[in-house]
Order: sequence, then C-alpha cells, then structure tokens
Amino acid sequence: MSRKKKQLYPDLYAFVDEIEKNGITPELLWKIINKHRPNSLYNEKLYQRYMTMEEAVPIFKREPRFEENAPINNKINHDHFSEIIDFKTGYFAGAPAAYGYSKTQEAEEETGGSEAVDKATKALTDFTTRNNMHGVDMETTKCASVYGYAGRLFYIDTEGNERVMPVHGYETIILSKTSIAEPQYAIRYFKTYDINDKQEWVVEFYDNTYIYTYKGMLSQLQFVEQKPHMFDYCPLQGIANNQELMGDAEKVLAEIDDYDKILSDNSNEIEAFAHAYLIFEGLRIDDVTIREGQKTGAFVFPATGTQQGKAYYLTKNINDTFTEHHLQRLQENIYQGSKTPNLKDAAFGTASGVALKFKILGLETKCGMSEAKKRDADMHMFKLLASSWRKKTIEFDPLQATVEYKRNFPVDSMSEAQTAQARISAGLPKSWVFEQMAEIDDADYIMELIES
Repeated sequence: MSRKKKQLYPDLYAFVDEIEKNGITPELLWKIINKHRPNSLYNEKLYQRYMTMEEAVPIFKREPRFEENAPINNKINHDHFSEIIDFKTGYFAGAPAAYGYSKTQEAEEETGGSEAVDKATKALTDFTTRNNMHGVDMETTKCASVYGYAGRLFYIDTEGNERVMPVHGYETIILSKTSIAEPQYAIRYFKTYDINDKQEWVVEFYDNTYIYTYKGMLSQLQFVEQKPHMFDYCPLQGIANNQELMGDAEKVLAEIDDYDKILSDNSNEIEAFAHAYLIFEGLRIDDVTIREGQKTGAFVFPATGTQQGKAYYLTKNINDTFTEHHLQRLQENIYQGSKTPNLKDAAFGTASGVALKFKILGLETKCGMSEAKKRDADMHMFKLLASSWRKKTIEFDPLQATVEYKRNFPVDSMSEAQTAQARISAGLPKSWVFEQMAEIDDADYIMELIES
C-alpha cells in the first residue's frame, strides 16, 4: 500500500485567495474537503493500521492460495509498523519538553519589567500544567509519525482558560501560503452519529476571529452558527512530521508486508504438517484406517503373505537457512529504511556514550526534522496565547518564550554530573547548565532550591 500522488497533502493556495476575496460558502467548503479527501482517507487507513484493525493490515485480509476444505490460513502480523512509531514517539516526546520564559534584561524590556516577566512566566506555566502539554506533545508526535501531520486546536473553556487539544490530521485541513504551522484559515470535519445511528458530518471553519459551524452531508452542508473563538489568529494549526507530510513507516510498508507473508507461510507449513507426508507402499489402506492412525499415532497392518508392504515419511527438503536469512534481511531493511534502531543488535549491549549516539544517528536525524517542524508550530502557539493573555492585561512576548525538547536517552548520571561541574567551573551560568541535564525538567525550580 504505497501512497499515490493524489494522496499527498493537496495544494490549496488558490483557495486562500478565493476566501480572502469572497469569504467562505458551503460550496467552497465542499470543494476544499473533496480535494483533501484522498489524503484524508489514506492517512486514516494508516492510523487504522497502527491500531492493527483487521480492515487496515494487509496480512489480515489474505486469502488461501489453494482451494480446499478448511484450509489453514494463518495471518501473523509482526507489528513493525507500530514499533517504528512508538519507538520514535518515546524517544522524541517521552521526556517532557521544558516550556519557559526568558528572564534576561531583553525579556524585561520587551515585556515591561521583572514583575511583568513573572506574570508571563506564571501564565505559561499554568497553561502547560492545565493542559498536560506532555500528553498533548506525545499524541501529536505519534499521529504525525503515523501519517505525516497532526492538528492542534486551541480554545477557551467555560472558565475562561486557554486550552489545547490534539486533533487527527485526517480531520484537519490547513489553508496557508507559508506552512501548515502558520494557518490563515483552517477546517476541521468529522462524522457524528445520533442515538439512532444516523450519520451526520460536522464541519468547522476557522479564521482569525470566528468559528463557522456547518452540519449535514459534505456536499450539502447547512450553516448552523458563527461565534468568536477569542483569539487574534487562527486557532487550529498543523504540526508536520516532515516537509513531505509523510509518516515514518511509509517507505518500508512493502518490506513489512513481505515479512508478515513469509512468517505466515512458515506457520502454515508447520501447522499443516505439510513438510512431511506418510507414504504407504504395497499396502491396502482406507480412509478410516488413516483417520484412526492420525488419532492414535500408530498403524497396524496384518500380514498379507510373503511380500510385506511398508510405510514411511516423505519429507520436504526445506532450506530453513535461506528463509531465516531472508527474514533477517527484511528486518534489517525495515529498521534501516525507517531509521529505527534495532535493539536486538548485539552492539547495543556494549555501546555507551558517544558510541551509542552514533548508533542512533539516523533516528536523531529524523527526530531533529520533526523538532524543527514542532518549533514552527510553537511560535504560532505563543502568538495565539499572547493575543488571549493581552486581553487579561498579561504582557507576553512570543519571542521570549522558550521550549527545550529533551530526548528520552539512557542517562549516564555520573558522566552528566561531571560534565555539568566542568561547565560551571568554566564560568557558564548555572541555570543554563541545569537546563542541559536530562534529569532536570524545571531549571528555575532547581535554582530556587539552591537559593533557599
């Protein structure tokens, strides 16, 4: 199942111009959604594969090659697909990102003094705690890794607090002349069902001021309501996995499917006992005797004269070495093509420090690409939050907000402590040194403990 050109994220540049000139209409919404639909359906199929749903995993739909009574048809899914996604998610987003606000002189000048900096810091800390940003980051990283990009929707709750929630990419359309991280307009569309299981589509269109809600069939949408979302920018953005908006496992889907087929065929051979057949030579034997022998494991033949018949096994000459090498080669290609470390590799048992980091250089390159895209999205997030906090007389400069992404890498505490001590002795600020340590999530809190 390889992605076709029409299943890539579509070029929606012309629709941005049309909306700027004439606004949004149900007919225009249908055109945009219809153009996005092939990408959406393919991405949803990848997510279903991640969940190992029967409809989405090719090996589960496999039919026997030969017609026979009750054929053995094992369907073994060695789930490399989910392993690739979960490994990257755990490594990149498993350790919580550190959100903070600069405390430099420049930050005080841009924000309005030290007291204003403290208020901005508290607003950001409350936001990340209230929304469990670690969970949001984990979910958006996972979805983007599965099918190329995820959505992130900001809203104001009933208590007037800024909230954020992850949204599936296959339900999200971003219209922008720059990137999906900087939306000019956005659409979220999803299916709902009433108590009688009747299907209906809900479509939400976002601009810089309002949410426009439509319901009905996608080709016959009816306007429902328009209400302000309380931000000064579009509150639904996309978080890209890479520039191509493709998932981490897409390039090795063929190898994954081949591995599952070979594993299932081998299982069929073993269960069917098809690698050996019992031959009766010079003997008269009926089906009843064969079935009885299969039950008891023994056959009894009466003497028939001077010439005795015989029974023996005819076994296949199975080249299990070739099969095993082929499976091993496929697995190596899967890990290499997806830039996922194979933890069964003997080298992982002995490598440490810099040597271990070289072993995961491919994974680190992949995560670095995702981090760059995540930082693009974070800048829009800070602008969005600043527009809301400004209404509460909280000054917040988006350029002074910081995010430190930490890899979930095995920590050598002794080596890290020695490195930190050397950096402090070299005259580097303690707060910066603590921010670089994997075991410290909040450097400001550590500094407060030292002062107290």
